[in-house]
Amino acid sequence: MSDSTYEVKPGTFSLFKNENRTDNNNQPHYNGNGKDLNGNEFQVSAWLTESKNGKKYFSCKMQEPYKKPNGEDTAPNQVPVQEPDLPF
Repeated sequence: MSDSTYEVKPGTFSLFKNENRTDNNNQPHYNGNGKDLNGNEFQVSAWLTESKNGKKYFSCKMQEPYKKPNGEDTAPNQVPVQEPDLPF
């Protein structure tokens, strides 16, 4: 196995099992990232579902990757530390 980072090629995506999913939440069973045919990145979520006649299938959703809004690099409840004004 190579030590290099895997790069997603246009027209492909990879899915990974969601280790945080439980039977009590609605999180997807699998998550991943990919690129469309033009090379634009997207995020994929997949739920393992069963049809009315008992056939299992994946229900999937594609969306733009999540990006943090500007200025939200710190935790929301974190207060910046101010240096005391010491005379020495």
